[in-house]
Amino acid sequence: MAKKTNVVQVGHLTWKQDAWDQMLANADRAAEDYARSWPRVMAVRYDRKSKLVVLELSNAAQLAIPADKLQGVATATEAARSNVRIRGPNWAIEFPKIDEQFTVESLLTGVFGNTQWMIGLSKPASRPKSPRSASAIRANGRKESRPKKLVTV
Repeated sequence: MAKKTNVVQVGHLTWKQDAWDQMLANADRAAEDYARSWPRVMAVRYDRKSKLVVLELSNAAQLAIPADKLQGVATATEAARSNVRIRGPNWAIEFPKIDEQFTVESLLTGVFGNTQWMIGLSKPASRPKSPRSASAIRANGRKESRPKKLVTV
């Protein structure tokens, strides 16, 4: 018969049983706090006409996000965008065909991807509008910097 121990081992880490039980209780409390803090997703769909990902939330609010703002979803096909579902205990959405997930918390706080993606979203488009303005931009780029003003004493 196996000897009962008061130790929990996960991989190379070891905890005393009471410390393990306390960690689990703390995790349960943190999950309950999180659940009270953020609304849950009740329904999600992709609207092909408006190209919006639309979430119906538990607080009766509706959140609509342009698909081209979501990392991974921006470059996905219409079929991949349409395949969206609720993930876990209604705290996230998932696009399984492109392996992208977004939490309600991140979407409500305007985080639509990783840091690099968000930096790219914040940069204004700087492409010239016409061939003439493109030519002017190139010409201005070849000019040397303006001469410094002379200060007279």
